Amino acid sequence: MTPGTRPNWRRRALYVLGGIAVLALAGAGLRSCRSEPEAPPYRTAQVESGALVQTVSASGVIEALVTVEVGSQISGQIQAIMADFNDRVKAGQVLAELDPQTFQSRLRLGQADVAAGEAAVRQAEAQAQQARQELARRKSLAAQGYYSPAALEASEAQARTSAAALEAARARVQQSRASLRTTEVDLSRTRIVSPIDGVVVFRAIEPGQTVAASFQAPVLFRIARDFDRVKVKISVDEADIGGVKEGQAVTFSVDAFPDQVFEGIVTQVRKQPVTEQNVVAYTVMAEAQNTGGRLMPGMTANADIVIQRREGVLKVPVAALRWSPPAQVQPAPRGPPGTPIRRDAGPAYPGSAPVQKVVGQLSLTPEQRRAWADIQAELRVQATAAAGSGADREASRKAVAAVVDRGLSRLEARLDDKQKARLKAIRPLAFDVGPDAEGFVAGAVYRLTPEGPQPVVVRVGASDGAMTEVRGALKAGEDLILGGGPKPRMRVGVD
Repeated sequence: MTPGTRPNWRRRALYVLGGIAVLALAGAGLRSCRSEPEAPPYRTAQVESGALVQTVSASGVIEALVTVEVGSQISGQIQAIMADFNDRVKAGQVLAELDPQTFQSRLRLGQADVAAGEAAVRQAEAQAQQARQELARRKSLAAQGYYSPAALEASEAQARTSAAALEAARARVQQSRASLRTTEVDLSRTRIVSPIDGVVVFRAIEPGQTVAASFQAPVLFRIARDFDRVKVKISVDEADIGGVKEGQAVTFSVDAFPDQVFEGIVTQVRKQPVTEQNVVAYTVMAEAQNTGGRLMPGMTANADIVIQRREGVLKVPVAALRWSPPAQVQPAPRGPPGTPIRRDAGPAYPGSAPVQKVVGQLSLTPEQRRAWADIQAELRVQATAAAGSGADREASRKAVAAVVDRGLSRLEARLDDKQKARLKAIRPLAFDVGPDAEGFVAGAVYRLTPEGPQPVVVRVGASDGAMTEVRGALKAGEDLILGGGPKPRMRVGVD
């Protein structure tokens, strides 16, 4: 065989090896396509130990601790203004003056009236004295027989008339003096003075403006006491007002200084409701130090009222209390052809909500669901009867709890070992009767174990919105499930 016709066995070997590699890669790809995807991972968080602060968040407005509106009790034209915005003033300091000419004229008129009245008094005194002296002489003459009794009586009447005229003159003088004092007071009121030490935060007048005080005193100035302390007027929703009390701590911030937190104390919880757009709220007043005078009236405050603060408690994320394993979705149980479909659920009965919460986490088979439907039918009748059998609420609650316990025991006999273990762990939730004396209620969280989510029944207390206090068989550092995991799958079964 010549070199040109010799087969190229090396090239053929390369073709064979390449084909084998392609087949191997195709097989691996096919196996990867056929393999089941990994289950989505669970999201977890740890149980923490520490302080928990329960707060009520609301908005409010900064106000001066004391604000006085300064007005005018008399009408007149503004002659001069001695104070402006942001001026610091002292008590008794003149802020403005009204034109005093009208009141000065009235003052002079009143003084003249008093002087005329005093002259009239002196005249009446002289006449009264003359009448008394005349009466004395006539009495002496009458005793000697020179005057008749009738003439004597006329002299006595004249004396009494003169005395009465004197009293009337004196009364008119007192009236004139009172009118003069009124005019003096009105004249003094032409000088508008500050009633307190503070800062002028509002001025409503200009020189030459006429002030009319016919029915009410117009506001000319508004003075706020020095801003070493301020008050915060907070509007709290009716759903949160129950926990707010005087003496509680308040923290707040303002838009002008978003990185600074101010602290205060609740001083008053007003019982008068404020309704706006069908929303009921109550006003809570708090006082706070105004270090550096940064806070100014009218600023919007974003406040947090500390309802309670608990130290050294176990706390879990709120999401851990909301999560529960997804139950397998099963078709409704069916009987022989032509029979009506039976339903698990029916009309609610006393205690049905917590019972359904427990049974819903057991992933019942179709046969178990049919059995549970029968048990529930009896529970509905027995629990309703038990609820009305007790003499008081506590006795009725215990009677219903006993009926529910018997129903769960009947269901337990039909469960497999895994379902029984799950029921044992969460069974206390079926008898949740609301908050205890400390405000704790029943709840459940789930640990992540090699066998899957493991429920832990706990008592749930206060929450700060992110973390919630719990009591139960938990330790700090344990991982709890917040979410994730496999999605619920449809279980196909034939009855």
